[in-house]
Amino acid sequence: MDYFSHGFWSYIFFHRISKPWYAVLFGLLPDTLSWAVYFVYNLFNGTHFGVSSIPTWVFTLYGISHSLIFAGVVILLIYFLLRKVPVYIFAWPIAILMDIPTHSREFLPTPFLWPVSDWYFPGFSWGSRWFMIANWSLIILILIYLVLERKGLIPKVKQMLSKLSFSDKQ
Repeated sequence: MDYFSHGFWSYIFFHRISKPWYAVLFGLLPDTLSWAVYFVYNLFNGTHFGVSSIPTWVFTLYGISHSLIFAGVVILLIYFLLRKVPVYIFAWPIAILMDIPTHSREFLPTPFLWPVSDWYFPGFSWGSRWFMIANWSLIILILIYLVLERKGLIPKVKQMLSKLSFSDKQ
């Protein structure tokens, strides 16, 4: 799934908690720890992004940050340290779960079982046109609904829709 979708889905899933923006940060964490770090590295080194020139350490970071096992260990450590786990942290494994089916084995498969296994789910590319249209359409529709809900306009919209007649009977 693309970077920005992770942020929006994290907000959608966690918008009712007191700190939804923390969930957005944790939803962006897997890609931030690998690709954003690489982007900043390129800025400071004057190098350009290219699939063939991606250093090995980026894929190592990608493996760590996209591992459900690693995320689980970190969440357990947080629990042992704090005796609770803030709910927004679960945006991280949810982002990984969303990546599993939306990454193909051919390009950036999600190493969700790293370091135990290098098996990858045979997903599809999140960059495919049909998925981008479906994904972003859902995000936009849900965000519109959340805005209408927050403004208390859902009952008015329902009332307006109930007045519309979609049948042949008059």
